Amino acid sequence: MSKKRRSNKKLSRSEVHPPPSEPQSIESLTVFWSLCIFATLVLVIVFMLLRASVALWQPAEDTNNTWTGFANLLLFSAIVSGSIGGILTPIVQSQRKRRAPKSLQFAAVAIAISPWILLALLAARS
Repeated sequence: MSKKRRSNKKLSRSEVHPPPSEPQSIESLTVFWSLCIFATLVLVIVFMLLRASVALWQPAEDTNNTWTGFANLLLFSAIVSGSIGGILTPIVQSQRKRRAPKSLQFAAVAIAISPWILLALLAARS
């Protein structure tokens, strides 16, 4: 059997990548924005699940416990990351050549505002 020989031209030629469509700084900002929005969504969901489980399984007279404090810490973290994501939403959309769909922009703003709404509901409740 004969072995196929590879051409040296194919091996020595460097890979040619097309130039990026967006500058790397804009791509990095977009990734940071999307991570802030995703982190806010996860923190809000975990906060609501934790508060619901505390409400279901804890007696009413013992409302100031460790789980409630941890849930409040999650809400604070969601407020911080949601605020950063909300501030970055118009900045990212104005800097990119290809903007995100309107539905994604509205969802990002809704997720960024949701921790503030939860905080207002908690403040009104107590």
